[in-house]
Amino acid sequence: MALDRTSGYDMLVQVSETEVNDQLETLFLAGGLIPPSMTLPVTAGGVTGTATLLFGTPVADLDRPRPQMGLTLPFMNSQFDVTAPLPLTIAPLGGTIVIVDAIQVIVQGSNQIVTLDFTSGAPAVSVTFDPASVALLQPALTAAGLSVAQVQNMVAATVVTQLQTAIGRLDLTPPIPVVDDTDPTTVFDIDVTTINDTSTADRDCIVFGVRMASDSGGNINLATTNFIPAGSQSLVMMSNFWLLARVMRPRVAAALGRPATDFDTPLRLNHNVPAPGGEGTLTQLEARVEGNRIRVDGRATASGTGWSAVSNFHFFIDLALADGTVTVTASEPVVDTDVDIEWWVWLLSLGLGGLFGGIIGVIVAAIVLAIVQAVSEGIVDNLIAGGIGGALGGIPAIPLGPIGGGMSLDAIVLDDLELRCAITRSVAVPVKSQGSHVALLGFSIDLDAGNISAAANAATDLSWALGGGLRAAGPARLSITGRSFGSLTPVQVSRMPLAGMLVPEASIPLSLPPGWPFLGHDAVVFGMRTSAGRLAKVEAYRDALTAGALRVAWVTWDTPTPRLDITARWSVLDRGEINELITADCSYCREAPVRWCGYFEAVPRLMPFPIDYQWCLCGTVLEEGEGDVASGAGHLSYKLSGRRLMVQAQELGQDILCELCVSAIDGRGQEQFTCIRLQQPGIQRCCRKCVPADRRYEIALVPTKSAIKSWRPLLVAMREQESKQVIE
Repeated sequence: MALDRTSGYDMLVQVSETEVNDQLETLFLAGGLIPPSMTLPVTAGGVTGTATLLFGTPVADLDRPRPQMGLTLPFMNSQFDVTAPLPLTIAPLGGTIVIVDAIQVIVQGSNQIVTLDFTSGAPAVSVTFDPASVALLQPALTAAGLSVAQVQNMVAATVVTQLQTAIGRLDLTPPIPVVDDTDPTTVFDIDVTTINDTSTADRDCIVFGVRMASDSGGNINLATTNFIPAGSQSLVMMSNFWLLARVMRPRVAAALGRPATDFDTPLRLNHNVPAPGGEGTLTQLEARVEGNRIRVDGRATASGTGWSAVSNFHFFIDLALADGTVTVTASEPVVDTDVDIEWWVWLLSLGLGGLFGGIIGVIVAAIVLAIVQAVSEGIVDNLIAGGIGGALGGIPAIPLGPIGGGMSLDAIVLDDLELRCAITRSVAVPVKSQGSHVALLGFSIDLDAGNISAAANAATDLSWALGGGLRAAGPARLSITGRSFGSLTPVQVSRMPLAGMLVPEASIPLSLPPGWPFLGHDAVVFGMRTSAGRLAKVEAYRDALTAGALRVAWVTWDTPTPRLDITARWSVLDRGEINELITADCSYCREAPVRWCGYFEAVPRLMPFPIDYQWCLCGTVLEEGEGDVASGAGHLSYKLSGRRLMVQAQELGQDILCELCVSAIDGRGQEQFTCIRLQQPGIQRCCRKCVPADRRYEIALVPTKSAIKSWRPLLVAMREQESKQVIE
């Protein structure tokens, strides 16, 4: 049997660093994993304030001592809002946060999860500002007596706190059910490590060692080689021993009507047993992996009056991939029979040798059927058909990465049993809009809503005008790529600079539509960030069949977009005389005139800094600093500082009933706008329901002496009963 390459495990799963990154980035763009922004309170060296970081796509790396993984979070267009010793806003800031932590397996109920657990020991975090940010920060840091290194360490310490309290952990697999049973195709335990390939190929990967039973072996420290073949991103390898001993052995024994103990592991008959059909004896049966198939060798004997025979046979079992499905086939058995017949038997029956050959055929056919069924039922039905029995599917009970939900088989190799595959994902970035349009004259497309205007319009995402090319409008930006439209993913678009505004008309080819035989289809393909901040891909070409009309197709993904929120907190500054009353619905109320004070803060989400805010209260645009505005219920005082606003009623008992709005223009020139309704009545009332007479209860206090007199006899009786039971 070939050497075992699974480090002693029943199954070894390897997922490449590239595949891990693709899954993490897809999850990030879909709004999961790490939040796209983080607000960090900073207090050190006499400086207090808030750092708001806007993150780009995270990048994982395994170039660390195993089993550690690094995660790099780039941040850009961010802001440090200083409140002391002097109010100061520093933006835009950019740089990187690098998080390093050990990958581990945690138990959650009946599941195991492979994760980066930030609460199990502090992760190592480093923060580095880019040169432009250092230049912005330096004057303020010099005035505060701080160095850039000190501030970076302060931010890193705050990030550690946020990772432990706000995020907790970063899961690298979904919850995987683990059970301790006799089924060889259910998972019992998982180990994990990493491989840091230091060669020029840099074939780093995460390795999962999977045990299918409590008595299975495995040493994760022995997993030091990346077996993922070139061109694949993952590999599932099932050990030869597991295949023969765990899957085939019990089924072959059952098919022959024998206990599994009649066979030594991995699969070898350990004593003579009756042959199938009741005639003859099976003296040898052994299966082993030979090359890329399973070889089965056997021997049977039979005898009668005046004759005896020995028959040796062998056959092969092949596993192959056909249209994404695993197929199991057995070769025609080769049978070599040696019959010893005494002369007088030979004279009586010349056909005895042929009769015995038929008996051997029954033996071989039974064994072939048993082993083929064992392989097909044990792997294809129980393990693979549950997940990869078709062209697309998944093995739900093994780790395939953060959002690995299935497998698409590329090839199958039987030594060890390798399932070379691409991983299908359980999470995808949803599509916001998609469509196509063709026109000879100018038009515009709103890529977020999917609306098309009949003329070029600078207010939409993309405009076309003869002689002017395709132009991005407003804050929308684009980058041309050499990838095909169908293969371009949101992860790939997120990695583009997306800084351009024009696709020149000369860059848009004249081509036939796709599908024309013997003729290629040529088009310009580009990625975009829309005016609303979503990612999109666009394909454009001049249609040779329609006098050069422009054909455009697009897909816009529903990635997280910038928005503006307002937080509100109210408090009572003054309270007048309290009045008590009973209402008609039998409620007891206390009410008093009050004077309200409201505290409001504009909270930008994913908006590039610096941001310019403008507030409007009760229809009046507010100026920075202090002032008052008129409302329908009287004048209101306010104090405004950037994104923070305080509003007070001037009179006791004054209602605050009007609208508060804030507009914010970010560093890209894009405006966000939001409003909330202020509804604070000048009379504050607190009520509770009266208790109806029929639901009132009298509470009677039991006198202490009476209680003691009634309890003591009860205790004595209980002790007497217990004593009686002991005697009996």
